[in-house]
Parts: sequence; structure tokens; C-alpha cells
Amino acid sequence: MYKRITLIFFAIAAAGIAIAGTELISFDAYAVIDHARLEWATGPEDNLRSFVVERSQDGQVFMAIGQVVPTGSFSHYQFVDSSPLDADMERTFYYRLRMVDQDGTARFSPVEEVSLSFSAVQHTWGSIKAMFR
Repeated sequence: MYKRITLIFFAIAAAGIAIAGTELISFDAYAVIDHARLEWATGPEDNLRSFVVERSQDGQVFMAIGQVVPTGSFSHYQFVDSSPLDADMERTFYYRLRMVDQDGTARFSPVEEVSLSFSAVQHTWGSIKAMFR
């Protein structure tokens, strides 16, 4: 009986370590003029190979748009999505992180929604500045 309890405890403890491989403390996405900025912070990053940034236009089908290499436990990261927008167009994007471990297993962050709109004023100001160069 003693050995069985020890083995059960060991199995539960080992599973807890594997589950806690990468702890995502925060994940935020927000609009900055005509692009989206994603920021996240992590706790322990044991066995983590990469963060894959994914974007969706409908919140259902996601595509990878970039990858960030982890720098170590308890780090802060950011990623800028500079996807082009047509003039006077508003668009909503959905973002998530796919955290890929060394063995290829992946876990996902919660989905964040960002509404972007092209600033015609900023575009005009850039054209005016370019005329005086």
C-alpha cells in the first residue's frame, strides 16, 4: 500500500510540472493608430520552443503571422502587426498566442479582439511632409 501511494503522488506531481511548463501571466492586444500591438508576460518558461502569433478575421480560423523566440522565464514580450489597411477602412482582428513546447505540443492563450481603422489625417500629414523634403 505504501508504494502505491508513493507512485500516485509521484505521477500527480510530475503531471503538475508538465502542465505548468509555461505560465502566461498576461496577454493584451490593442490598436495603435493603424496597427495592432500585442504584449504578454510569462512566468516560468520550462521546455518552451516558441510563441507563434496567430490572427483571425472571424475569431474562428487563425493563421500564423509571426513567431517570437522565448528569452527566459519571467519575461515581457511584444509583437506589432502592421497589416496594411485600405484607406477609410475599419477592420476587426482576433489574436491569440500558440505556445509550442520542445516536443511539439501546443497550448493557446485566450483570444483578444482589436478594432483597427486607417487614419486619413495621418496619411495626409505624411504626404504633406514628403512634399517638403
